[in-house]
Amino acid sequence: MLTSNKNWFARIHPLGTGIAMVIAALLVPLTLFAQNQPEKNNSINHAYESNKIMGTIGNEKMGKDKIVICVLGTKACMPVRIDTSMTVKYQNKDTKLPDLPFGLYVEADVKDNRAGGKTLNNLRIDETKTVICFTELKKEQETKLSDVLRTTKGVNDFEIHSESGQVYIAYNPQTIAYKDLESVIRNAGFEIE
Repeated sequence: MLTSNKNWFARIHPLGTGIAMVIAALLVPLTLFAQNQPEKNNSINHAYESNKIMGTIGNEKMGKDKIVICVLGTKACMPVRIDTSMTVKYQNKDTKLPDLPFGLYVEADVKDNRAGGKTLNNLRIDETKTVICFTELKKEQETKLSDVLRTTKGVNDFEIHSESGQVYIAYNPQTIAYKDLESVIRNAGFEIE
């Protein structure tokens, strides 16, 4: 260890003891920092980044091995690869992911394999939530949208994201169906994607 060799360094350099102590003091925190860092592989072939995303099943059909997730808080619709045998409980039935309906709220763990795109690791659905995307949602329209949602029977809660042109809605599907929720919003003069 460097601190046990400080006497040797002091014999060959007049400021040796002080320099050795400073070097030792710097190396200890650096070593502790390095030990607490997760291992990362920066190789292009093996670089993975895992993300949790929230949003809804998109309307675009990508075949049997991909679904599209419209990501809450962004204007992005993200295609992700799926395990074709993966199912989730939807309306108390095992349902393959490509068969899930448009507008269904999801929380997904997505792994980004830079060489092969984004891959779905895990998916949770919530039949009592959705995210609706607007063609355009201006800041001055928030009050009108709030009034519409506040007076719609079955809407329990909502958050307007005007920067991404979206609204997150928690609702009771026994009281109002997703399609009826869309109709109420359209009938109020909003354009939905």
